[in-house]
Amino acid sequence: MLPVADDVVSSSWRDHLVALGALRRRVAVQSSVDAGQGVKARRVLFSPGKPIGDMLAALGALDHFERAIVECAGRQDIEARRLKCLAILDRLIANTR
Repeated sequence: MLPVADDVVSSSWRDHLVALGALRRRVAVQSSVDAGQGVKARRVLFSPGKPIGDMLAALGALDHFERAIVECAGRQDIEARRLKCLAILDRLIANTR
Protein backbone atom coordinates (compact mmCIF):
# COMPACT_ATOMS: atom_id res chain seq x y z
CA MET A 1 0.00 0.00 0.00
CA LEU A 2 1.33 3.44 -0.91
CA PRO A 3 1.43 6.16 1.75
CA VAL A 4 -0.96 9.02 1.28
CA ALA A 5 0.83 12.25 0.50
CA ASP A 6 -0.23 15.55 2.03
CA ASP A 7 -0.95 17.02 -1.40
CA VAL A 8 -3.57 14.33 -2.05
CA VAL A 9 -5.56 15.38 1.00
CA SER A 10 -5.26 19.07 0.24
CA SER A 11 -6.22 18.40 -3.37
CA SER A 12 -9.39 16.73 -2.14
CA TRP A 13 -10.23 19.79 -0.01
CA ARG A 14 -9.41 22.11 -2.93
CA ASP A 15 -11.77 20.12 -5.13
CA HIS A 16 -14.43 20.33 -2.44
CA LEU A 17 -13.94 24.10 -2.15
CA VAL A 18 -14.26 24.50 -5.92
CA ALA A 19 -17.42 22.37 -5.91
CA LEU A 20 -18.93 24.41 -3.06
CA GLY A 21 -18.18 27.61 -4.98
CA ALA A 22 -19.88 26.21 -8.08
CA LEU A 23 -22.89 25.17 -5.99
CA ARG A 24 -23.09 28.65 -4.47
CA ARG A 25 -23.00 30.29 -7.91
CA ARG A 26 -25.76 27.95 -9.13
CA VAL A 27 -28.01 28.71 -6.16
CA ALA A 28 -27.42 32.45 -6.64
CA VAL A 29 -29.01 32.36 -10.10
CA GLN A 30 -31.29 29.32 -9.84
CA SER A 31 -34.86 29.86 -10.98
CA SER A 32 -35.99 26.28 -11.59
CA VAL A 33 -35.33 22.86 -10.12
CA ASP A 34 -33.52 20.12 -12.04
CA ALA A 35 -33.34 16.71 -10.39
CA GLY A 36 -29.90 16.00 -11.83
CA GLN A 37 -28.49 19.27 -10.50
CA GLY A 38 -30.09 18.55 -7.13
CA VAL A 39 -28.30 15.21 -6.92
CA LYS A 40 -24.99 16.88 -7.80
CA ALA A 41 -25.59 19.53 -5.14
CA ARG A 42 -26.19 16.94 -2.48
CA ARG A 43 -23.09 14.99 -3.50
CA VAL A 44 -21.05 18.17 -3.05
CA LEU A 45 -22.41 18.66 0.45
CA PHE A 46 -21.66 15.07 1.47
CA SER A 47 -18.38 14.61 -0.43
CA PRO A 48 -15.81 15.26 2.32
CA GLY A 49 -17.20 12.56 4.59
CA LYS A 50 -20.07 12.22 6.97
CA PRO A 51 -22.32 15.28 7.12
CA ILE A 52 -22.01 17.46 10.21
CA GLY A 53 -23.19 20.85 11.41
CA ASP A 54 -23.32 23.36 8.60
CA MET A 55 -23.50 20.66 5.93
CA LEU A 56 -26.79 19.44 7.35
CA ALA A 57 -27.98 23.04 7.67
CA ALA A 58 -26.99 23.65 4.03
CA LEU A 59 -28.86 20.53 2.94
CA GLY A 60 -31.98 21.68 4.79
CA ALA A 61 -31.73 25.21 3.39
CA LEU A 62 -31.24 23.84 -0.14
CA ASP A 63 -34.28 21.58 0.27
CA HIS A 64 -36.44 24.47 1.51
CA PHE A 65 -35.22 26.75 -1.28
CA GLU A 66 -35.90 24.20 -4.02
CA ARG A 67 -39.26 23.29 -2.50
CA ALA A 68 -40.27 26.98 -2.59
CA ILE A 69 -39.43 27.08 -6.31
CA VAL A 70 -41.32 23.85 -7.08
CA GLU A 71 -44.36 24.92 -5.08
CA CYS A 72 -44.35 28.34 -6.79
CA ALA A 73 -44.05 30.19 -3.51
CA GLY A 74 -44.06 33.95 -3.55
CA ARG A 75 -41.05 35.78 -4.90
CA GLN A 76 -40.13 37.15 -1.46
CA ASP A 77 -40.26 33.68 0.11
CA ILE A 78 -38.05 32.22 -2.62
CA GLU A 79 -35.52 35.05 -2.25
CA ALA A 80 -35.48 34.74 1.55
CA ARG A 81 -34.79 31.01 1.27
CA ARG A 82 -32.14 31.63 -1.40
CA LEU A 83 -30.37 34.14 0.86
CA LYS A 84 -30.45 31.73 3.81
CA CYS A 85 -28.99 28.96 1.64
CA LEU A 86 -26.28 31.30 0.30
CA ALA A 87 -25.34 32.42 3.82
CA ILE A 88 -24.88 28.83 4.93
CA LEU A 89 -22.87 27.97 1.81
CA ASP A 90 -20.69 31.05 2.41
CA ARG A 91 -20.04 29.81 5.95
CA LEU A 92 -19.14 26.34 4.64
CA ILE A 93 -16.75 27.85 2.10
CA ALA A 94 -15.11 30.06 4.74
CA ASN A 95 -14.68 27.10 7.09
CA THR A 96 -13.19 24.93 4.32
CA ARG A 97 -10.35 27.35 3.61
